[in-house]
Amino acid sequence: MKQSNKRTISQSQKNRMGAIGESNVVSQLMQHGWDAFNANCTIKNFKSIDIVCLNGNDCDEKTPWRPKTALIQVKTCSQRTIPMGFTIRDCLDRNYLERSVMGPYVFVHAKENEDGKYSFRYFIISREDFIELAYRGHLFYVYDYERKHNKQPFNDENYINGVSINSPAGLKVSWLEGFDELETKNHKHFENPLKGVSCENAWENIWK
Repeated sequence: MKQSNKRTISQSQKNRMGAIGESNVVSQLMQHGWDAFNANCTIKNFKSIDIVCLNGNDCDEKTPWRPKTALIQVKTCSQRTIPMGFTIRDCLDRNYLERSVMGPYVFVHAKENEDGKYSFRYFIISREDFIELAYRGHLFYVYDYERKHNKQPFNDENYINGVSINSPAGLKVSWLEGFDELETKNHKHFENPLKGVSCENAWENIWK
């Protein structure tokens, strides 16, 4: 799903919001009894990982000294479509996603309150479910929409059905809530691979 930004947000605001989201996720993980630290504290914008989480209560019997580890990516946004850090082209290539996604995702949806402060919702999705939703969701977005007003550049491999596949990809909050997209005059029915199960506050998905 292509991101839309109705409200202009500066890059510094985006960076600050992202940092707040990552800090909040570390706090949430530690409240669940797991150790966690931000990988960006040592290497700025560490590739494909924002947080390393350790579960010392769930160790393999053969290696009891080695805690179970989750490599987590965090994405924070106040829009109804949250960026994924991939392009639409990437999401249409399942093999690329399998090679590139290193662990679970936590999507942080921020809502600005009347007092100017933010409240946050947390959507935790396992690596496997993230890949499935990203792939199937963007097949739907590219191929199952009727776009009568989108002009397809002639013989341009960067466009499919009027969609620029080099655009940033995103996941709708409603998809993370487990909802399908019902058929309309503009698009076909999309069956959500989460099958009606919201991943909001599903922190156990970190370890799946």
